[in-house]
This record gives sequence, C-alpha cells and structure tokens, in this order.
Amino acid sequence: MSSLGTTPKIRLANVEDLPNINQLFKEIVYDINNVKKINMLWNDEYPFCVLEKSIKNKEMYLIEFNNKIIGSFTLSTFDNPSYHAINWTSNNKWFYLNRLVVLPSEQGKGYAKYALKFVDKYAMENNYKVIRLTVHKDNKYAIGLYEQFGFIKIKDSNLILDNEVYYAFEKEVYQIWIKEL
Repeated sequence: MSSLGTTPKIRLANVEDLPNINQLFKEIVYDINNVKKINMLWNDEYPFCVLEKSIKNKEMYLIEFNNKIIGSFTLSTFDNPSYHAINWTSNNKWFYLNRLVVLPSEQGKGYAKYALKFVDKYAMENNYKVIRLTVHKDNKYAIGLYEQFGFIKIKDSNLILDNEVYYAFEKEVYQIWIKEL
C-alpha cells in the first residue's frame, strides 16, 4: 500500500464527507462505464441516490490514505426484495457487502484487500455468520478478489436487473481463535 509503511484507515462516513464521496463515485462511475466498459447500471443517478441514506444509516465506510478518501463500501442488513430471488445457502445471521470501490488511480495497491479484511473482522466482532454480495458478471477483477477471500458463487442463482446479470456470492464467517504461546 505504501513503501513508507503507512496503513490506510477505515471509518464510518458522515454527512460532511458527502462532497468527497460524490467525487469518489464520479470517478468510479466514469471508470466503470468508459474505461472498463462494464454495464453495471451505474450512472448519474445510481449510486448517488443512495449514498446519503447509507451514511445516515451508519452503513457506509470510507477507506482513507494520507487523509484522502480513496475508497468506500457499505455493510447493510437491509433485506432487499430484489435479492429474494437468490437461493442463498445459509439463513444464519448475515449482512450484505455493497459498493466496494477504490479510486482507479489507487487500484491494484491492496486497498480492497485491506477493506475485505476489515469486513471479515467486523463480521466476527458482531457475531455475523454470513457475508453476502452481488457482483456484475463482467467485473472479473472483483470476482477474482472475492473468490480469493473465500466467497463462493451461488450456483444457478443470478440476479437479473434491467437485463444485466449479477452473480450472487456468499461467505461463511468462522471464528478463528489463536492461542498465544
């Protein structure tokens, strides 16, 4: 993440962060649509229309490095009716990981992996048993990252939104106890 050994910081977003979060997502939406050419249905309306609500619900986390917002993600227990069509494998205590993003200029530096480690720790500390997410079928980097972190694709259970296919992933959270010697 940095040759100087500086560690990124993850914190809950607040309403005062909204202008910087909007700028973050403007760069992400441009990159998704014009560089990576993934039709994730992100545009001038979405995800901007849900950012403030995610902040007010204390669901949005920011990834900061050198006092700059370089990424974001949302952890939510909202049971989105769109997701009811998915044949989730577990009904244990769960939450959704949504909209994990990192600035294009900062991608490939380990920030998403750092965020996923935070998400795992959050799950364990809050006694969640399952983490769920959906990812666009063409977002190969994200799919690979999630699989690397133990997420399993739900077989024969895709989410279809406006004719776009999103794969459903789930991860069982295991408490790991390490005895100090």
